[in-house]
This record gives sequence, structure tokens and C-alpha cells, in this order.
Amino acid sequence: MTVIMQDLLIRAEAFDSVLFDLDNTLVEFIPAKKKACAAVIESIGCGDPDELFSYFLRRKYGFEDCANIFDYLSDNGVAGSATYLNACTTYEAVKLASIEPYPGIRDVVSSLSSGGVKLAVVTDADSDHAWERLGKAGLDGFFEAVITPDISGSRKPDPDSFLMALDSLRTKPIHALTIGDSIRRDIAPAQKLGMCTIHAAYGDWHPDETKEAALWTLSAEKPDHLHRLLLGEKSR
Repeated sequence: MTVIMQDLLIRAEAFDSVLFDLDNTLVEFIPAKKKACAAVIESIGCGDPDELFSYFLRRKYGFEDCANIFDYLSDNGVAGSATYLNACTTYEAVKLASIEPYPGIRDVVSSLSSGGVKLAVVTDADSDHAWERLGKAGLDGFFEAVITPDISGSRKPDPDSFLMALDSLRTKPIHALTIGDSIRRDIAPAQKLGMCTIHAAYGDWHPDETKEAALWTLSAEKPDHLHRLLLGEKSR
């Protein structure tokens, strides 16, 4: 279970480092992905955006693999390599163009950084996508390390990416805080390593996973709750 903290605050000075998840924690990723799916459907002139989005949830390929688009086109009788390539190009372009930081997140990250807190991103996106999204959101100048599966060699919830981030920031788990939207992939592994955690509940799109979690964590129901939890103030 999670604990929503309204009055009990974590002060940033209690930690020397903060590890952030990227998608659905720093940036609004699912809305961007759904807009990209809608753009693909518009480009091919048929189909259902929600059905296309569901193909990315099958775990047949990766959550960001364009092979999901290929399967959708094939299953709906849309053939041709040119159509597929155009769909992939459209998907990636609209997805990136639609990426936005959550309200107040830039202020949180900037305040932590200017206060001397070391920051890292731990994400399952590949390096190119991670840096593109950070750049689009105006967040790329704040992080000392961006740890991705192509760097660490594993995906969350395996601890490798977290350990590499801690090593990059030259800190220990007891001095670090992890913030992420996934109980299973962010909060649980960080706690196993000895880190304090904040569940970015505002970006969690796996409510069943959260309800089943048998652990305690601080929780931010809205992005601006991070201001209060970390900085003891409301967002500007």
C-alpha cells in the first residue's frame, strides 16, 4: 500500500541524490503515445487508435517497438513497406512532438539541481529516445547521468540501472531517493537497495499493480506534491 503524505515532508537536504524515472514521471508519455497512434491511423486512413495502442501492450515486442505497428497493419490488411515506414516515421515524430513535462516538474528539478542535489534518470527507454524526450521537455541540462538498458545491460526492475546511477553520482542508497510511477519497476527495486522512495502516482497507469503492492512508500498524487514533499513549498 502507499502512503499519501500531505503534512509530513521529506526535505531535499536529507539526501544528496535523487533518481527519477522518465516516462510518466518527468514527462507525460502515455498521452503522447496515444496521440502518435491517432496520427498513424489518420495517415493510413483506417483503423482505431485505441486498438493500435493495445498492440503495444501485448509484450510480444518492446513497449516502444515499431514492430507492433507492423503487426497492426498486417492484421488489418494494410500492406506495403512504404506505408509501414511512413507509419513509423509519423508515429515517432508525433510522439516526440507531443512530449511535455508535467506541470511544475521543471521547477522541481531546477530547484533540486541549484540546491546541490545530484540528479540522475533511470529509464527503460533507449538512450536516443531518453535524451530526445529530456530535450523536448527542457530538462536535459539538469542530470549528471541518464541510465538506460543499452548502457546498463538490463531493464527495470533488475537493480543494475539503479546501481549504475548510484555509482555515477558517487553516492550510496541510504543517501539517495528514487521517484517513479511504477510500483513494480521503480519503487520496489529501489527499496530493496535501501533507498527511500516517492511513488509518482499522478503518472501511474497500472492501478491494479499499485493496489496489489505490499509495501509502504510516500506518494505524490499530483506533480506539484513533489514540491511540498521535496522542497517544503507549493509549486510556483
